Amino acid sequence: MERVGLLGTMARADLDALLEAVGRDYRPGSLEILLANDLEWRVALEEAEREVGALYETLCEADATLARWRQAVGELYRLWRRVSEVPNAPEAPSLEEVA
Repeated sequence: MERVGLLGTMARADLDALLEAVGRDYRPGSLEILLANDLEWRVALEEAEREVGALYETLCEADATLARWRQAVGELYRLWRRVSEVPNAPEAPSLEEVA
C-alpha cells in the first residue's frame, strides 16, 4: 500500500467534507431528476469530477516530489556535516572573510 503524503491527505479531507455535505443534503430521487432534466448539469458534473481526479493525481505526484526533496536535502546536509568531522583542520579564513 502506498503511503499518502501531506497534500494527498489534505485533498482526501476536502473530498470527505464534500461527500459529507452532499450526503447530508441529498434527497432520494433528486439525482435521477437532475440527470433526466438537465443535460448541462451532468456534463458540468462529469467535467468537474475529471478535473478533481486529475488534480488529485497531480497532488499525489507532488507529495512524491516533496519526499524526494526532503531526502535530497537530508543527503546534502549529511555530506556537508563531514566538514565538521575533519580532524585538525588548519586555520583558514571563514566563508564570510573569503567573500
